[in-house]
Amino acid sequence: MSVLRPLDKQPGLNTATILLVGTEDALLQQLADSMLKEDCASELRVHLARSLPLPSSVDRPRIDLIVFVVNLHSKYSLRNVEESLRHVDATFFLGKAAFLATGVSSPVPVPFFGSASPSLSKACRS
Repeated sequence: MSVLRPLDKQPGLNTATILLVGTEDALLQQLADSMLKEDCASELRVHLARSLPLPSSVDRPRIDLIVFVVNLHSKYSLRNVEESLRHVDATFFLGKAAFLATGVSSPVPVPFFGSASPSLSKACRS
């Protein structure tokens, strides 16, 4: 298991690989299915992971984009993303990483929403 680096493997011809990282399997699968239904000039591959690091594998394709999915109603979800960030090279954050927040439209107040942003930025800096 190692740190993910954006340029550690050769790119595939007309292929983009997206890694979705999050604790909610059903949501990740639904997001992946929606992405794959879109018409695209290139081949799109979507991989799902509950957390990082990924096991080392020669067969694993180059990751072009990492999407961290955070449920704002789950401290476990936020903590999982914070832990996963430690296994991502800092150069991924130059346009190759995104954060997707879920649970935003829920009428239930989010108890830790105000502290989520600073804690994620601290994790990205380390």
